[in-house]
Amino acid sequence: IKDTTGKEGVSPQHKGNGIFLIGYPRGELYHRIAPEIPWYGYPAYLAAYIKGLLQSTFPEDTVGFAQALLLGDTSLIDYETDTAFKLSGIRHIIAVSGLHVSILFALIYLMAGKNRVLTALIGLPLLGFFAMVAGLSPSVIRACIMHGLMILAMLWDREYDPLTALAFAALVMLVMNPIVITDVGFQLSFACMLGILLYATKIKDWLLDEDRLGCAKGKSVKEKMVRWFAGSISVSVGAIVFSTPLAALHFGTVSLVGLPANLLTLWVVNLVFNGLVMVCITYLLSPVAASVLASILSWPIRYVLGTAKLLASFPLAAVYTRSR
Repeated sequence: IKDTTGKEGVSPQHKGNGIFLIGYPRGELYHRIAPEIPWYGYPAYLAAYIKGLLQSTFPEDTVGFAQALLLGDTSLIDYETDTAFKLSGIRHIIAVSGLHVSILFALIYLMAGKNRVLTALIGLPLLGFFAMVAGLSPSVIRACIMHGLMILAMLWDREYDPLTALAFAALVMLVMNPIVITDVGFQLSFACMLGILLYATKIKDWLLDEDRLGCAKGKSVKEKMVRWFAGSISVSVGAIVFSTPLAALHFGTVSLVGLPANLLTLWVVNLVFNGLVMVCITYLLSPVAASVLASILSWPIRYVLGTAKLLASFPLAAVYTRSR
């Protein structure tokens, strides 16, 4: 038994994802079609179906991003694009994480008419199913546990404490698989969330001081834009407080354009994710209409791809923390 590096045994990264045994076939392979799909196979079947759906509706230059954003599958992302995302500091948007679960939760809450009972009835099973479709990565599990607790707090009219929810998510995941702590995705997910919870509000209040951007409590377009800008800056800065040292340790790079890259793209990512959900629903009614919608949605995707490549091309877009 060897891991992907060719060494004997299974790497800690695999064990962190719950993979304790890797087998490699010898000789000719045969397969047979099962008479029916077992219940535990439906998430994988749905993921495969959605991949085929996206590949049949999206243009070749955008289907890789669409597949990665919705399902976390980066197999169609080429090396150049993947490197551009890393150097520009927005690689996290093509790895299903708390960002995607938050967007999904907001969509569920809106579709449920902001009714807490209906949100719980739809949201809890849907979040669990989405986590399985996305491959049960540590970052998705963490986000689903936290949002599940938020839904339950809303249902029972209780106060929701994000830090307590974060600690509870860590406890559950470590009890299920203690070696998950070695997983890079686990470390980065909790590091980003901890930084946001501890510092985002403080940074936003500092920015909205009268001596800086101003309080911007009104309802005018300008004041709404100021609040959005302050909120985006505070979340982005909070997320990198603890995650930057981890990124330097594990990946050997630190992006210097990550902040502007996140500001320029995250609002589009929200739009695209919701659009991808609509493409999937529309496809069930009319594949032609879904293709038209996918063609329209491809333009904001090209904007994200172009922005990442442009910022990654800047001199000193990123610095390396170890020699190659």
